[in-house]
Amino acid sequence: MNHKIFIIILIITACIVSCNNSGKDKGLTEQQKLAKEIAKTEEDLFDDVQPNRDKAIAMIDIYLDYVAKYPKDTICPEYLFKASEIAMNFDQPHNSIRYLTQIETGYPDYSKYATSIFMKAYVYDYFIGDTEKAREYYTRYIEHYPDHTFVKDAEGALMFLGMNDDQLIELFQDINKYN
Repeated sequence: MNHKIFIIILIITACIVSCNNSGKDKGLTEQQKLAKEIAKTEEDLFDDVQPNRDKAIAMIDIYLDYVAKYPKDTICPEYLFKASEIAMNFDQPHNSIRYLTQIETGYPDYSKYATSIFMKAYVYDYFIGDTEKAREYYTRYIEHYPDHTFVKDAEGALMFLGMNDDQLIELFQDINKYN
């Protein structure tokens, strides 16, 4: 008898919780619902000490879904930037470049536009190994944004661009001789 009451209470509680949760999203537009899903998924992904690859890829998919549906929304370049960072860190450098290119071609007024150009050079340099493209984007970054945050980093990267480990060791040994 006690088990039946317990089960009935569980069912009633589940119904109440379900009704309350569905009511929270009532009246929200599809765009607002998707933005809410993004916030929740970000929270889940970044709460992990070691982010889960499947969650990360799902996060990218949600960002891209939003950008595809609402390309004129001012949050889109930020979502593309975040997708690029995740892709870069989860061994998808070509996807990272693709998302940064979307920022480059579609969102020139984005507050992190200059950083996006630097990141594109960085991904080409360190993750893809395309020194020609890396040089192109580092140079472009330095020329167009000479007072920006990562100019010294870009100049340093250009100095060492294309050098293998042995060449770098030799260079640093030569520098140390004179210090």
